[in-house]
Amino acid sequence: MNSRIKRFMEYKGLTSSELADSIGVQRSNVTHVLHGRNNPSFPFISKLLEAYPEIDAKWLIMGEGEMLVTGTKQAATLFPREEEKTKTVAAEPERLEEPLQSEKTVLPKPTMEAAPPPVEPTVIGKEVERIVVFYTDQTFKQYTPLK
Repeated sequence: MNSRIKRFMEYKGLTSSELADSIGVQRSNVTHVLHGRNNPSFPFISKLLEAYPEIDAKWLIMGEGEMLVTGTKQAATLFPREEEKTKTVAAEPERLEEPLQSEKTVLPKPTMEAAPPPVEPTVIGKEVERIVVFYTDQTFKQYTPLK
């Protein structure tokens, strides 16, 4: 498989560092694969095929078929290429929309209510001894009720 990766790099005119940067792997990873020290991992192959959808996966993995995907077999991409974007934008007719009229919504004024009375504990025979609050800066504050 490393010979096919080398052949694709020659076809695209890529160095090993450019290939590594474009597929998002460490440069040493590409060097080890190209020199036969390591076999390419699944994430390596999937990143290569994702970055270069024109590579035929069957050719890359098994050496069968052509190096590049032909016409109708080319993988669909999530984002269209720049030339496809310009064609679709230019093909759309211009539409003028009426400006939206904003309606003012009246919000009710907040009312000031007295705070509800404190809730007394419902457990008979038990009282709060203390409350401890721990902060993210490794400090704490301790509260004890007045008796």
